[in-house]
Amino acid sequence: MTSNQFFITRLEEGASLAVLEGDEHRHLSRVARVKEGEPVWLFDAGGTRYFAKVDSIEPGRTKLRIIRREQTAGPAMKLVLVQAVVAAKKMEFILQKAAELGVSDFQPVETARSLRMPDGRSGRKIDRWIKIAREAVKQSKGSAVPAVHQPLSLKAFLKEPGDSAVRVFLSEHGGRSFGSLFVGGECRPAPRPSSVVLCVGPEGGWTDAEERLMADAGLEAVSLGNRILRTETAALAAAAMISHFWNV
Repeated sequence: MTSNQFFITRLEEGASLAVLEGDEHRHLSRVARVKEGEPVWLFDAGGTRYFAKVDSIEPGRTKLRIIRREQTAGPAMKLVLVQAVVAAKKMEFILQKAAELGVSDFQPVETARSLRMPDGRSGRKIDRWIKIAREAVKQSKGSAVPAVHQPLSLKAFLKEPGDSAVRVFLSEHGGRSFGSLFVGGECRPAPRPSSVVLCVGPEGGWTDAEERLMADAGLEAVSLGNRILRTETAALAAAAMISHFWNV
């Protein structure tokens, strides 16, 4: 069975042919060196996977014959990572690893101590982030690409209606032990919520006013312990634990 997987735009129901162009075509033909007649997997942003065989490889595109399609089960729960904007390379690293871990939504926020998104360049930045998320899902053999949202101010994000059963922010100033989220009554595993919102601050941390603002909005402060972690370490440690214990 093939391990190669490539991203496509969603196909019409019953479509028997798919076409890869651009980066995906180049990856198939020049990097993976797939040959005509060989099987591959395709996937789209909605979580549908397609088993296909390469029909022809042309100078600018690859044509594939669809053999069957599989609608993968949705994620066991929705995990929203709300990440304060940090330096570009760190932001891309966080997004890449979060996508591998099964994060369903990536929401950048601007805070008092975070970096600011450059005016007029957010569209290009979002396009790059989507590509990074897509490549991470492809590499990890995932099925659904995280939704990458436009950056918001922390205040604007908190004004949005939130129906998640678990809404937390990582705090350096104490709060509930992060591990206790996974323990219910009588030390039994806590039931898996339908969705989790995880907020991670910038390199300088949240301000006291921001922590009060989040608490007033119904988010709970949680702690990863006594060590002061880099924002990328904290974000991925927390996301990995959620992914592991609640089977994202």
